[in-house]
Amino acid sequence: MGLLLKNISLPLVPFTLQMDADIQARITVIFGPSGAGKTSLLDLVAGLRRATSGIIQLNGRVLTDVAQSVFVPARQRGVGYVPQDLALFPHLSVRQNLLYGHKPGIGHNHLFAFERIVEVLDLQTLTQRGVTDLSGGEKQRVTLARALLSSPRLLLMDEPLASLDAQLKTRIIPYLARVRDEFHIPILYVTHDRYETLALADETIVLADGKVAQMGSVQDVFGHPGNPAVPGSLPAETIQPGRILKTENDLVTVAVGSAILTAAQEQLPAGTGEAYVCIRGDDVILVKGKEIFSSARNHLPAIVLSLTRVGALMRIDLSCGFPLTALLTKQACEEMLLKPGDHVTALVKAPHVHLILR
Repeated sequence: MGLLLKNISLPLVPFTLQMDADIQARITVIFGPSGAGKTSLLDLVAGLRRATSGIIQLNGRVLTDVAQSVFVPARQRGVGYVPQDLALFPHLSVRQNLLYGHKPGIGHNHLFAFERIVEVLDLQTLTQRGVTDLSGGEKQRVTLARALLSSPRLLLMDEPLASLDAQLKTRIIPYLARVRDEFHIPILYVTHDRYETLALADETIVLADGKVAQMGSVQDVFGHPGNPAVPGSLPAETIQPGRILKTENDLVTVAVGSAILTAAQEQLPAGTGEAYVCIRGDDVILVKGKEIFSSARNHLPAIVLSLTRVGALMRIDLSCGFPLTALLTKQACEEMLLKPGDHVTALVKAPHVHLILR
């Protein structure tokens, strides 16, 4: 089960989209700057544009094979599409929009029954309303529901949250995560937003100038950019999966590797069990020798693994039960006589431990 893209090519301006990928993840985020070829790639998979070379195969079925003159029309591909502009019918009610193109599920696709999707996306109170009366977040959920009701074998989402403010994004992402977790279809999700990528992706493909600059897990791509064309990573040098143990008095206790951290309460949905733990390198304070008093809640015994010059700063990679990176000035490193193998204490304040939904 999955999506195979082999030797795909499409002339664009000012570059040519070229891609090879075997996609097996639940959600694969296509990440990259504007103009990288993200939307063009979705159009090729959806059958809205024709490739000039290559093969597109979904769950073993060939959708495009240029050499063999195979091109399955968009309406026969079994692909759901959530475009940037949402494309809801303003003269129809929410229910009528949802039922447009509805295909009752067969076999495992019984999950795509009308009542089921309305419940998952919390649309029960909206079905009789007109779409012009909906908020941006409500319209987004209706558009997603309409795509799911076509019983797709693949779901394409083109920057679905781009028009929403940060607060609305925070409210919508849990719905997308629930769709990811409860429906058995692969999703290609286009965005240039790093936080959406971190919150949703099982796998990330970074496009730059029409080519795959890097492909892999979110941690690998953002934590260890392997290509200078990869856009700048999250404003955090440390990105690690964590398991939330408890929430109490506006503080969250989270297990990361073999360490336990305390984070300030963030706007995670109730009952969240897993999150990415993000820590900026310049929010990590290192103490060598006898530890001084500090208000930081997180005191992490650590071993220095390496020191690397990064512009005007030094990157210090640490092991403290999980990989942690600190950024210090060259002078600070020299004053502490830091070297690989040194035992230090890493101090991180709770508000500097950021949790993002996995």
